[in-house]
Amino acid sequence: QLFRVDRATGGKTLVDAATGRTNGIAFGPDGRLYGCASGDRCIYAWDPGTWRKTKVTEGTQSNDLVILRDGTIFYTEPGSMLVWRLAPRTFNREVAAKLAWGPNGIGVSPDQRTLLVAEFNGDTIHGFPLDAGGKVTGPARPAYQVAVPSDGQGKLDGLMTLPDGRLLIGTALGLQIVSPGSTPDDAGRVL
Repeated sequence: QLFRVDRATGGKTLVDAATGRTNGIAFGPDGRLYGCASGDRCIYAWDPGTWRKTKVTEGTQSNDLVILRDGTIFYTEPGSMLVWRLAPRTFNREVAAKLAWGPNGIGVSPDQRTLLVAEFNGDTIHGFPLDAGGKVTGPARPAYQVAVPSDGQGKLDGLMTLPDGRLLIGTALGLQIVSPGSTPDDAGRVL
């Protein structure tokens, strides 16, 4: 279900009772709210003026998404080990990255030159270089590393970059804030 929370009162209003198990959500530059509806195998966009939803792509088991300032959407599809790219305005879909591991959380650096993809069962957030047109231009490199339990299963999930370049990410150990290029021993902090 999707709720709107009133900023002043904290009261909540149900705006969509049938979201298709929507998971990752983000507002786009067009003002619409986008969400990964894995149950309906699509990505929806809701108009916050009417809460009418439309499908922008379908036939996908999307999990988390990030939207660039120009409207480019990247999203993870863990089961296929892919990161997809949806072009701005047209939503034409193309594979942005084929991976050897299961992706989950996804974000972008503050300058929007690096796409960040969390390795769900690991300890690493990988950074893919982006060009000015919002396309991946090369292989990933480790961008952040987080603390994980003794079994090594980090369960890295939702993430966002902070304005200063640090990363906030949900993990098996709770929320962590890490600096670029740091290791858990010198910068990882569990909140």
